Amino acid sequence: MMRLKNGYTLTEVLMVVVIIGVLASMLMPRFMAQPERAAVAEASGFLGSIRQGEMAYRLDTNLYLSPSAASDWAKLGLDAPSGTKWTYTVVGGDPATAGTGTATAKRVGGDYDGKTVTLAIDGTWGGDHTLKPSN
Repeated sequence: MMRLKNGYTLTEVLMVVVIIGVLASMLMPRFMAQPERAAVAEASGFLGSIRQGEMAYRLDTNLYLSPSAASDWAKLGLDAPSGTKWTYTVVGGDPATAGTGTATAKRVGGDYDGKTVTLAIDGTWGGDHTLKPSN
């Protein structure tokens, strides 16, 4: 009577390990960037709120605002930014020239330290962060 072999050969096991390694090396960069994508989404959302506040403020006063104090942020209908990942600056533009004001979020710490995401009053995105929103 012939006896059946049970189990896998070393070659089969090594092939499975190699295939899993190749798949993991292809997928890891996508998962590693997720925390930074979330941070950029946070900044993008706040920049959008700044833009909306600036547009509403201009309707009331015919001016753009460059907030620096907490009371200035309140004029835009926003709480002063308090996060530790981004610093926000706003350069108010000339109301006579539409699209000249810009809000900037600058990354603090991490691999992307110093990278920026900007949103102009006309809705165009800019900056040098690799994960910034596209127009």
